[in-house]
Amino acid sequence: MEPREGETLDVLSNTLRLFQRRRGHRATSDDVLLAGLAVAAAPAARRIADLGTGKGTVALLLARALPAANVVGVEAFPESHALAVRNAALNDLTDRFLPLLGDLRDADVLAGRGEFDLVCGAPPFMPIGSGTLPADAQRASGRFELRGGVEGYAAAAARVLAPGGRVVLLMDGHGADRLEAAFAAEGLALHRRISVVPRPGRPATFEVGVGGREAAPLVREVLAMRPATGDAWAPAYAALRRRLDLPGA
Repeated sequence: MEPREGETLDVLSNTLRLFQRRRGHRATSDDVLLAGLAVAAAPAARRIADLGTGKGTVALLLARALPAANVVGVEAFPESHALAVRNAALNDLTDRFLPLLGDLRDADVLAGRGEFDLVCGAPPFMPIGSGTLPADAQRASGRFELRGGVEGYAAAAARVLAPGGRVVLLMDGHGADRLEAAFAAEGLALHRRISVVPRPGRPATFEVGVGGREAAPLVREVLAMRPATGDAWAPAYAALRRRLDLPGA
């Protein structure tokens, strides 16, 4: 398979490749963080729902890191969904990664597909009016809350989460309060809140919530991507990258 006009074919991991639009919504560190922290939260997961799967970046990483798991992705933007379908085929994962075209807020989109022991997603986190909407529709849908934000993701997760399952949602560094409120509003307990920082002592770039139906004390953690000085990966982030079999991990 070859990239089409306006696309690139890129390395995602040591064994995964990814079609993505050259000037569209590209794979970034938030995909790596979500996938890596989801694997750590539910290493025995067999049924996974990837909300807002986009072109399939996180779903592919999860399918390869958890070889006994099956992943169902939900994506509302048709062009991204089409890329996810092609990326599943490109990586010979059509038997374990099923991208569905639909809005995750629609209760019917996952109807009849059972419950999932891992539900994950990285919702867009920019409310309408908080910035300039990109002219490219795919980039706009990946950044701005055109169909809602973390609240809709938490509601969708609560509808399909199996008993004992885990929900892992990633927000921007300013989204901790919304993340906690979204879990609580759907009757989900937040077990861990992970502040991802570029280096120790820096403000958080992302906030990741891990939780489930059962109550548990909230543990707050900080994950640094790099040490205080130097260009190497920090040990915990390097371990996360190794779990995903990323180049240079």
